[in-house]
Amino acid sequence: MKKLICILLACFMVFGLVACGDGAAPAPTAQPDNQETAEPAPADDKITIAYCINGTRGDKSFFDSGNEGMEWINRDFGDKAQAEVIEFTYDDTTWRSKLENVFMSEQYDIIIVGTYDMLGMTVELTEQYPDQKVWFYDEQWDFEANPRENVISLLFKQNEGSYVVGYMAAMASKTNHISFCGGMSNTVLLDFFAGYQQGAKAYNPDIIVDETWMDSFSDPSKGKDVASASYGQGVDVVFACGGSAGLGVFEAALEYPDVYVIGVDGDQGAMWEAAGETAKAEKTITSMTKNVNQGFYDTFKKELDGTLEYGQNYRLGVNGGYVGAAITSTTENVFTPEQLQAVKDVQAGIADGSIVVDTAF
Repeated sequence: MKKLICILLACFMVFGLVACGDGAAPAPTAQPDNQETAEPAPADDKITIAYCINGTRGDKSFFDSGNEGMEWINRDFGDKAQAEVIEFTYDDTTWRSKLENVFMSEQYDIIIVGTYDMLGMTVELTEQYPDQKVWFYDEQWDFEANPRENVISLLFKQNEGSYVVGYMAAMASKTNHISFCGGMSNTVLLDFFAGYQQGAKAYNPDIIVDETWMDSFSDPSKGKDVASASYGQGVDVVFACGGSAGLGVFEAALEYPDVYVIGVDGDQGAMWEAAGETAKAEKTITSMTKNVNQGFYDTFKKELDGTLEYGQNYRLGVNGGYVGAAITSTTENVFTPEQLQAVKDVQAGIADGSIVVDTAF
């Protein structure tokens, strides 16, 4: 009987070898419940992400922060994800075709795209590609008018962070005259201004807060011209809020004594210091940090653990550290410890809801 069983087992083994020789894949070996494989996931199994920039990297601001978020995802989740950045450049006549090509390629599990300028075309493309996951950021998605189960919107509460730096601007000003220097007038930029003005008035109700516009997000010469006019009229603190165009504000500040700049999105003071641009770093009393990097990173963690709910707007603010005010050596030289404590108290008030910040939305 034992001999018969052995013969039958041998036959089964031979049959199995013949089947494998015909191209059938062998069954995977099961892993014990308490054992994790050390092998990285195959490329085909990774979540692929395309971060589409309607501009270029190098703005030391908004786009660079998002790029850093992609680097963090690749660094910490390289076995599960593969993120890349696609630069559309500042030629807006090509944005539609370039974004459409990304959708049509069907290479990416997640497409990240944002800003007011890209909203209309993204609404249309998400309707054409209902299975394509999209993270739209920095502009509110109207889910009532355009319901999408494949889209989330990431909105950063720039009004909250701007309130904090507006408070600091009024605190630092000796002329009681400060300015907001925006790229182009849209809802997001008006949200920056709303918070900035309210924060400044909270510290000094009599301060003058100018609203100025560069009409560009890419031309630093326009930023320099607008800021120079402000400094020439007695403004001593300018909030530069316009991407690459805002870099011109720092150039203008170098030509005037006793004036300062507030950076935006990234910690621009630290970036100038790291680049060896000490004079610009010393002009930068703080930056309104809009941590796009952290927003993308935390959202991807939710994607991985299955808690990210599509079809809604997510609002990321002071509570959670998504927006705030950078503290550098220049900040500590300009403000006293007591003043910096007051800034911390303001942020705590926004986080716990005791300070309600105006919004353009």
